[in-house]
Amino acid sequence: MEIFWFIVLGVLLTLFIVLDGFDFGTGIIYHFIAKTNDERRTVLNAIGPIWDGNEVWLIIAGGALFFAFPTAYASIFSGYYLALILLLWMLMFRGLSMELRSQISNPLWHSFWDAMLTIGSVALALLLGVALGNILRGVPLDADGFFFLPFWTNFKTGVYPGILDWFTVLIGVFSVVILAVHGANFIALKTVGIIQVRARKIARKGIWIVILFALFIPIASYMVQPILLENYKLYWGGIVLLVLSFLSLLGLIITRYKDNDLYAFVSSAFFIVLLMLNVAFSVFPNMMIATTNPSYNLTIYNTATSEYALRTGLVWYSVGAFFALCYTLFMYRSFKGKVSLPKEGEGY
Repeated sequence: MEIFWFIVLGVLLTLFIVLDGFDFGTGIIYHFIAKTNDERRTVLNAIGPIWDGNEVWLIIAGGALFFAFPTAYASIFSGYYLALILLLWMLMFRGLSMELRSQISNPLWHSFWDAMLTIGSVALALLLGVALGNILRGVPLDADGFFFLPFWTNFKTGVYPGILDWFTVLIGVFSVVILAVHGANFIALKTVGIIQVRARKIARKGIWIVILFALFIPIASYMVQPILLENYKLYWGGIVLLVLSFLSLLGLIITRYKDNDLYAFVSSAFFIVLLMLNVAFSVFPNMMIATTNPSYNLTIYNTATSEYALRTGLVWYSVGAFFALCYTLFMYRSFKGKVSLPKEGEGY
Protein backbone atom coordinates (compact mmCIF):
# COMPACT_ATOMS: atom_id res chain seq x y z
CA MET A 1 0.00 0.00 0.00
CA GLU A 2 2.91 2.38 0.63
CA ILE A 3 3.97 2.14 -3.02
CA PHE A 4 0.40 2.71 -4.18
CA TRP A 5 0.06 5.91 -2.12
CA PHE A 6 3.48 7.08 -3.32
CA ILE A 7 2.15 6.74 -6.87
CA VAL A 8 -1.09 8.53 -5.94
CA LEU A 9 0.86 11.42 -4.42
CA GLY A 10 3.03 11.63 -7.52
CA VAL A 11 0.00 11.66 -9.83
CA LEU A 12 -1.70 14.43 -7.82
CA LEU A 13 1.39 16.63 -7.77
CA THR A 14 1.93 16.05 -11.49
CA LEU A 15 -1.66 17.04 -12.24
CA PHE A 16 -1.14 20.25 -10.31
CA ILE A 17 2.13 21.08 -12.10
CA VAL A 18 0.70 20.36 -15.56
CA LEU A 19 -2.64 22.14 -15.05
CA ASP A 20 -1.67 25.08 -12.88
CA GLY A 21 1.71 25.14 -14.59
CA PHE A 22 0.34 26.75 -17.73
CA ASP A 23 -1.37 29.34 -15.50
CA PHE A 24 2.01 30.15 -13.97
CA GLY A 25 3.58 30.16 -17.42
CA THR A 26 0.94 32.55 -18.72
CA GLY A 27 1.70 34.94 -15.88
CA ILE A 28 5.44 34.70 -16.56
CA ILE A 29 5.07 35.75 -20.22
CA TYR A 30 2.04 37.99 -19.61
CA HIS A 31 3.79 41.30 -20.29
CA PHE A 32 5.51 39.93 -23.41
CA ILE A 33 2.41 38.63 -25.19
CA ALA A 34 -0.16 41.24 -24.13
CA LYS A 35 0.63 44.92 -24.67
CA THR A 36 -2.74 46.68 -24.57
CA ASN A 37 -5.57 46.46 -22.06
CA ASP A 38 -7.76 44.47 -24.45
CA GLU A 39 -4.93 42.02 -25.14
CA ARG A 40 -4.35 41.54 -21.41
CA ARG A 41 -8.07 41.03 -20.83
CA THR A 42 -7.98 38.37 -23.55
CA VAL A 43 -5.09 36.54 -21.88
CA LEU A 44 -6.82 36.73 -18.50
CA ASN A 45 -9.98 35.33 -20.08
CA ALA A 46 -7.95 32.30 -21.17
CA ILE A 47 -6.96 31.35 -17.60
CA GLY A 48 -9.41 33.29 -15.43
CA PRO A 49 -12.24 30.73 -15.33
CA ILE A 50 -9.96 27.75 -14.61
CA TRP A 51 -6.97 28.84 -12.51
CA ASP A 52 -8.63 28.28 -9.13
CA GLY A 53 -9.94 24.86 -10.18
CA ASN A 54 -6.41 23.84 -11.14
CA GLU A 55 -5.16 24.60 -7.63
CA VAL A 56 -7.58 22.03 -6.20
CA TRP A 57 -5.03 19.34 -7.06
CA LEU A 58 -2.42 20.96 -4.83
CA ILE A 59 -4.85 20.82 -1.90
CA ILE A 60 -5.68 17.19 -2.63
CA ALA A 61 -1.98 16.33 -2.87
CA GLY A 62 -1.33 18.02 0.49
CA GLY A 63 -4.15 16.00 1.99
CA ALA A 64 -2.72 12.78 0.58
CA LEU A 65 0.71 13.56 2.03
CA PHE A 66 -0.81 14.37 5.43
CA PHE A 67 -2.91 11.22 5.45
CA ALA A 68 -0.58 8.60 3.96
CA PHE A 69 2.85 9.81 5.11
CA PRO A 70 2.29 11.91 8.26
CA THR A 71 5.91 11.74 9.43
CA ALA A 72 7.16 13.09 6.11
CA TYR A 73 4.43 15.74 6.21
CA ALA A 74 5.53 16.88 9.67
CA SER A 75 9.18 17.00 8.68
CA ILE A 76 8.62 18.87 5.41
CA PHE A 77 6.21 21.44 6.79
CA SER A 78 8.38 22.21 9.80
CA GLY A 79 11.67 22.35 7.89
CA TYR A 80 10.28 24.48 5.06
CA TYR A 81 7.95 26.59 7.19
CA LEU A 82 9.17 30.00 5.99
CA ALA A 83 9.38 28.89 2.36
CA LEU A 84 5.84 27.47 2.49
CA ILE A 85 4.50 30.71 3.95
CA LEU A 86 6.15 32.58 1.08
CA LEU A 87 4.56 30.12 -1.36
CA LEU A 88 1.12 30.80 0.12
CA TRP A 89 1.65 34.56 -0.12
CA MET A 90 2.57 34.25 -3.80
CA LEU A 91 -0.52 32.10 -4.45
CA MET A 92 -2.65 34.80 -2.83
CA PHE A 93 -1.00 37.62 -4.80
CA ARG A 94 -1.55 35.76 -8.07
CA GLY A 95 -5.19 35.06 -7.29
CA LEU A 96 -5.87 38.59 -6.10
CA SER A 97 -4.27 40.05 -9.21
CA MET A 98 -6.80 38.31 -11.46
CA GLU A 99 -9.80 38.88 -9.24
CA LEU A 100 -9.18 42.54 -8.30
CA ARG A 101 -7.82 43.90 -11.58
CA SER A 102 -11.29 44.45 -13.03
CA GLN A 103 -12.76 46.12 -9.95
CA ILE A 104 -11.57 49.63 -10.86
CA SER A 105 -11.26 50.93 -14.42
CA ASN A 106 -8.02 52.81 -13.97
CA PRO A 107 -4.70 52.31 -15.86
CA LEU A 108 -2.60 52.62 -12.69
CA TRP A 109 -4.78 50.05 -10.90
CA HIS A 110 -4.51 47.69 -13.87
CA SER A 111 -0.73 48.11 -14.08
CA PHE A 112 -0.27 47.33 -10.38
CA TRP A 113 -2.21 44.08 -10.52
CA ASP A 114 -0.63 43.11 -13.84
CA ALA A 115 2.76 43.44 -12.15
CA MET A 116 1.56 41.35 -9.21
CA LEU A 117 0.43 38.61 -11.59
CA THR A 118 3.85 38.41 -13.22
CA ILE A 119 5.79 38.66 -9.94
CA GLY A 120 3.59 36.03 -8.29
CA SER A 121 3.80 33.66 -11.26
CA VAL A 122 7.59 33.91 -11.59
CA ALA A 123 8.05 33.51 -7.83
CA LEU A 124 5.73 30.47 -7.71
CA ALA A 125 7.47 28.73 -10.60
CA LEU A 126 10.86 29.48 -9.03
CA LEU A 127 9.78 28.28 -5.58
CA LEU A 128 8.33 25.03 -6.94
CA GLY A 129 11.56 24.39 -8.85
CA VAL A 130 13.67 25.15 -5.79
CA ALA A 131 11.50 22.74 -3.75
CA LEU A 132 12.10 20.06 -6.37
CA GLY A 133 15.82 20.79 -6.24
CA ASN A 134 15.81 20.34 -2.46
CA ILE A 135 14.13 16.94 -2.84
CA LEU A 136 16.78 15.83 -5.34
CA ARG A 137 19.72 17.26 -3.39
CA GLY A 138 18.60 16.18 0.08
CA VAL A 139 18.32 17.99 3.42
CA PRO A 140 20.22 17.71 6.74
CA LEU A 141 17.84 15.32 8.51
CA ASP A 142 18.65 14.36 12.09
CA ALA A 143 18.01 11.02 13.78
CA ASP A 144 14.44 12.06 14.61
CA GLY A 145 13.64 12.83 10.98
CA PHE A 146 13.53 16.62 11.29
CA PHE A 147 15.67 19.38 9.81
CA PHE A 148 16.10 23.13 9.58
CA LEU A 149 17.30 25.03 6.53
CA PRO A 150 18.13 28.75 6.28
CA PHE A 151 17.16 30.41 3.02
CA TRP A 152 20.81 30.40 1.97
CA THR A 153 24.31 29.92 3.34
CA ASN A 154 27.25 30.09 0.89
CA PHE A 155 25.24 28.85 -2.13
CA LYS A 156 27.18 25.59 -2.08
CA THR A 157 25.76 22.09 -1.69
CA GLY A 158 27.00 19.88 1.12
CA VAL A 159 25.93 18.34 4.39
CA TYR A 160 24.35 21.54 5.71
CA PRO A 161 23.14 23.58 2.72
CA GLY A 162 20.53 26.31 2.54
CA ILE A 163 17.21 26.20 0.72
CA LEU A 164 18.91 28.22 -2.01
CA ASP A 165 22.20 27.06 -3.50
CA TRP A 166 23.55 26.87 -7.05
CA PHE A 167 21.78 23.55 -7.71
CA THR A 168 18.34 24.41 -6.34
CA VAL A 169 18.42 27.81 -8.06
CA LEU A 170 19.34 26.02 -11.30
CA ILE A 171 16.29 23.76 -10.96
CA GLY A 172 14.19 26.80 -10.05
CA VAL A 173 15.21 28.71 -13.18
CA PHE A 174 14.57 25.61 -15.28
CA SER A 175 11.09 25.43 -13.77
CA VAL A 176 10.44 29.05 -14.78
CA VAL A 177 11.58 28.35 -18.35
CA ILE A 178 9.65 25.12 -18.92
CA LEU A 179 6.44 26.54 -17.43
CA ALA A 180 6.84 29.68 -19.56
CA VAL A 181 7.01 27.46 -22.66
CA HIS A 182 4.04 25.43 -21.41
CA GLY A 183 2.06 28.63 -20.82
CA ALA A 184 3.00 30.01 -24.24
CA ASN A 185 1.75 26.81 -25.88
CA PHE A 186 -1.54 27.12 -23.99
CA ILE A 187 -2.04 30.77 -24.97
CA ALA A 188 -1.21 29.96 -28.60
CA LEU A 189 -3.89 27.27 -28.44
CA LYS A 190 -6.53 29.54 -26.88
CA THR A 191 -6.02 32.80 -28.80
CA VAL A 192 -5.75 34.17 -32.33
CA GLY A 193 -4.05 37.13 -33.96
CA ILE A 194 -1.06 39.00 -32.58
CA ILE A 195 -1.25 37.38 -29.13
CA GLN A 196 -1.03 33.94 -30.72
CA VAL A 197 1.92 35.05 -32.89
CA ARG A 198 3.82 36.36 -29.87
CA ALA A 199 3.08 33.23 -27.82
CA ARG A 200 4.33 30.97 -30.63
CA LYS A 201 7.51 33.01 -30.93
CA ILE A 202 8.23 32.81 -27.20
CA ALA A 203 7.57 29.06 -27.15
CA ARG A 204 9.93 28.44 -30.08
CA LYS A 205 12.75 30.40 -28.45
CA GLY A 206 12.10 28.89 -25.04
CA ILE A 207 12.41 25.32 -26.29
CA TRP A 208 16.13 25.74 -26.98
CA ILE A 209 16.73 27.02 -23.46
CA VAL A 210 14.82 23.99 -22.16
CA ILE A 211 17.12 21.72 -24.20
CA LEU A 212 20.23 23.32 -22.68
CA PHE A 213 18.88 22.76 -19.17
CA ALA A 214 17.78 19.20 -20.02
CA LEU A 215 21.33 18.35 -21.10
CA PHE A 216 23.06 19.85 -18.07
CA ILE A 217 20.70 19.11 -15.17
CA PRO A 218 21.16 15.28 -15.18
CA ILE A 219 24.93 15.80 -14.87
CA ALA A 220 24.50 18.38 -12.11
CA SER A 221 22.06 16.11 -10.26
CA TYR A 222 24.54 13.23 -10.26
CA MET A 223 27.31 15.55 -9.04
CA VAL A 224 25.17 16.75 -6.14
CA GLN A 225 23.46 13.48 -5.19
CA PRO A 226 24.95 10.27 -6.71
CA ILE A 227 22.18 8.16 -5.13
CA LEU A 228 19.81 9.48 -7.81
CA LEU A 229 21.47 7.21 -10.38
CA GLU A 230 21.02 3.97 -8.42
CA ASN A 231 17.53 3.06 -9.64
CA TYR A 232 18.55 3.66 -13.25
CA LYS A 233 21.33 1.08 -12.78
CA LEU A 234 18.99 -1.45 -11.19
CA TYR A 235 15.83 -1.19 -13.30
CA TRP A 236 15.51 -0.95 -17.08
CA GLY A 237 12.33 1.12 -16.71
CA GLY A 238 14.48 4.16 -16.03
CA ILE A 239 16.02 3.94 -19.51
CA VAL A 240 12.51 3.82 -20.98
CA LEU A 241 11.61 7.01 -19.10
CA LEU A 242 14.72 8.77 -20.41
CA VAL A 243 13.97 7.70 -24.00
CA LEU A 244 10.34 8.84 -23.70
CA SER A 245 11.52 12.17 -22.27
CA PHE A 246 13.78 12.68 -25.28
CA LEU A 247 10.97 11.74 -27.68
CA SER A 248 8.50 14.12 -26.00
CA LEU A 249 11.02 16.95 -26.26
CA LEU A 250 11.59 16.10 -29.92
CA GLY A 251 7.83 16.05 -30.46
CA LEU A 252 7.58 19.47 -28.80
CA ILE A 253 10.16 20.91 -31.20
CA ILE A 254 8.49 19.45 -34.31
CA THR A 255 4.93 20.40 -33.39
CA ARG A 256 5.91 23.88 -32.27
CA TYR A 257 7.77 24.69 -35.47
CA LYS A 258 4.84 23.37 -37.48
CA ASP A 259 2.58 25.70 -35.45
CA ASN A 260 0.39 22.79 -34.40
CA ASP A 261 -0.78 24.42 -31.17
CA LEU A 262 -2.78 21.50 -29.80
CA TYR A 263 -0.01 18.93 -30.17
CA ALA A 264 2.62 21.40 -28.99
CA PHE A 265 0.64 21.92 -25.78
CA VAL A 266 0.15 18.17 -25.36
CA SER A 267 3.88 17.62 -25.95
CA SER A 268 4.92 20.17 -23.33
CA ALA A 269 2.43 18.64 -20.87
CA PHE A 270 3.76 15.15 -21.61
CA PHE A 271 7.35 16.36 -21.17
CA ILE A 272 6.51 17.77 -17.72
CA VAL A 273 4.81 14.50 -16.78
CA LEU A 274 7.93 12.57 -17.78
CA LEU A 275 10.14 14.95 -15.80
CA MET A 276 8.05 14.25 -12.71
CA LEU A 277 8.19 10.51 -13.40
CA ASN A 278 11.99 10.67 -13.60
CA VAL A 279 12.13 12.55 -10.30
CA ALA A 280 9.90 9.97 -8.59
CA PHE A 281 11.88 7.09 -10.12
CA SER A 282 15.25 8.52 -9.08
CA VAL A 283 14.34 9.21 -5.43
CA PHE A 284 12.19 6.09 -4.81
CA PRO A 285 11.62 4.79 -2.15
CA ASN A 286 12.75 7.98 -0.40
CA MET A 287 10.48 10.85 0.50
CA MET A 288 13.39 12.98 1.74
CA ILE A 289 17.07 12.18 1.26
CA ALA A 290 19.39 12.92 4.20
CA THR A 291 22.65 14.73 3.46
CA THR A 292 23.84 13.87 6.98
CA ASN A 293 23.49 10.09 7.16
CA PRO A 294 21.78 7.71 4.68
CA SER A 295 20.20 5.86 7.59
CA TYR A 296 18.21 9.01 8.39
CA ASN A 297 16.44 8.99 5.00
CA LEU A 298 12.67 9.37 5.20
CA THR A 299 11.21 6.62 3.03
CA ILE A 300 7.67 5.60 2.13
CA TYR A 301 8.05 2.74 4.60
CA ASN A 302 9.24 4.56 7.73
CA THR A 303 6.91 7.56 7.28
CA ALA A 304 3.66 5.83 6.27
CA THR A 305 0.63 5.50 8.51
CA SER A 306 -0.79 2.08 9.45
CA GLU A 307 -1.79 -0.49 6.83
CA TYR A 308 -5.39 -0.37 8.04
CA ALA A 309 -5.53 3.41 7.67
CA LEU A 310 -4.04 3.25 4.17
CA ARG A 311 -6.63 0.70 3.05
CA THR A 312 -9.55 2.52 4.67
CA GLY A 313 -8.45 5.88 3.32
CA LEU A 314 -8.35 4.45 -0.18
CA VAL A 315 -12.14 4.23 -0.21
CA TRP A 316 -12.90 7.75 1.00
CA TYR A 317 -10.08 9.41 -0.89
CA SER A 318 -11.23 7.79 -4.11
CA VAL A 319 -14.67 9.34 -3.68
CA GLY A 320 -13.25 12.84 -3.22
CA ALA A 321 -10.78 12.46 -6.09
CA PHE A 322 -13.57 11.24 -8.38
CA PHE A 323 -15.66 14.36 -7.76
CA ALA A 324 -12.59 16.60 -8.22
CA LEU A 325 -11.84 14.90 -11.53
CA CYS A 326 -15.45 15.27 -12.70
CA TYR A 327 -15.36 18.96 -11.79
CA THR A 328 -12.09 19.45 -13.70
CA LEU A 329 -13.43 17.74 -16.82
CA PHE A 330 -16.65 19.75 -16.67
CA MET A 331 -14.69 22.99 -16.22
CA TYR A 332 -12.47 22.41 -19.24
CA ARG A 333 -15.39 21.27 -21.37
CA SER A 334 -17.34 24.42 -20.45
CA PHE A 335 -14.51 26.75 -21.46
CA LYS A 336 -13.10 24.89 -24.46
CA GLY A 337 -12.28 26.67 -27.72
CA LYS A 338 -10.74 30.03 -28.51
CA VAL A 339 -11.10 32.96 -26.11
CA SER A 340 -13.62 35.64 -26.99
CA LEU A 341 -13.38 39.04 -25.31
CA PRO A 342 -16.63 40.39 -23.80
CA LYS A 343 -17.70 43.69 -25.36
CA GLU A 344 -18.53 45.23 -21.98
CA GLY A 345 -16.91 45.12 -18.58
CA GLU A 346 -13.35 44.44 -17.47
CA GLY A 347 -13.57 41.03 -15.83
CA TYR A 348 -13.63 37.55 -17.26
